[in-house]
Amino acid sequence: MRTSRQRSTSVNKVRAAALAAPLAILSIAGGCKAAPGPVAAKETAACDGVPHMALAGRVTDAADILSGEEETRLSDRLARYEARTQHQMVVATTPSLNGARVDNFGTCLANRWKIGRKDQDDGILLLVAPNERLARIATGIGMEKILTDDKALAVIHQMMPQFRQGDYAGGLSTGVDAIAAQTGDTP
Repeated sequence: MRTSRQRSTSVNKVRAAALAAPLAILSIAGGCKAAPGPVAAKETAACDGVPHMALAGRVTDAADILSGEEETRLSDRLARYEARTQHQMVVATTPSLNGARVDNFGTCLANRWKIGRKDQDDGILLLVAPNERLARIATGIGMEKILTDDKALAVIHQMMPQFRQGDYAGGLSTGVDAIAAQTGDTP
């Protein structure tokens, strides 16, 4: 798993640009799988302060911003995506980051939940923290060349207009479809 210190200067510039836009903090830390040995210990330290959340399925709406019908619709779309591409994508919302950095929060959830195939490390987690007005896309190392930081940032920007209007289901659907299009699937 890469740490934020190992990211290139251009990624840091992308992050700096994202900080200026509401709902658009994005910093992709590779690896949706916990690595064995010493790296796992470092991950544990990065996850300090990140609360444990139970995985509720393809959509875990802990912030309670989606109706049951909206959750079902998103979950069905994510199931179709996985069937077509074999990549696993999960949507999560949280009522609070509890003071944790959004990048750590997303990566820790993805690692804990073991998103993606172990041998491919191709998981994707789309995280929204509506109360802090932050969003993040965490990818496994196997997805980083396909869903680059720039492409993920563009996805976040596509979701923002709907989020600003309070349409979280619409924004998440837009995000899922945009990620799917970038990673080999169509809506």
